[in-house]
Amino acid sequence: MGWADLVADRSARRWLQGIAGRLESGWPALAEDPALWSAFEQHLSAAVHAIRCESELVPRTEPVTDLVLLAGHAHDVWTRAVDNGWEPPRVPADWNQREWTGLRILACYRLASLQPHGPRLTGAAAVVRPRIPKRVR
Repeated sequence: MGWADLVADRSARRWLQGIAGRLESGWPALAEDPALWSAFEQHLSAAVHAIRCESELVPRTEPVTDLVLLAGHAHDVWTRAVDNGWEPPRVPADWNQREWTGLRILACYRLASLQPHGPRLTGAAAVVRPRIPKRVR
């Protein structure tokens, strides 16, 4: 891994860590609600599929890591949602199966945490252990 890769991974990790606190209420919500958990698992699979497609279908002069792809996907989702007036749920009770944006970003964060230079899980996120699709392990 070259210096440019390390810088890109560091930037991706820092962005993900920056939004992690705003979504922290999602982890206890996931731990308590099986229906929400099911929706989260669908987002895990969809995020894996999205970065696989990005990796395979978008030509690049230099390859990028899955961490960068996951952060890019989460950033695109976040930006589009905020531009449309979305705000992250503040407390666990605010989370539900229709919280598409929050669940997708949590899924990206969880998958990114599995990457070699990914963000570290802390607090409630470290306790929640989803079944992770094999492609991103």
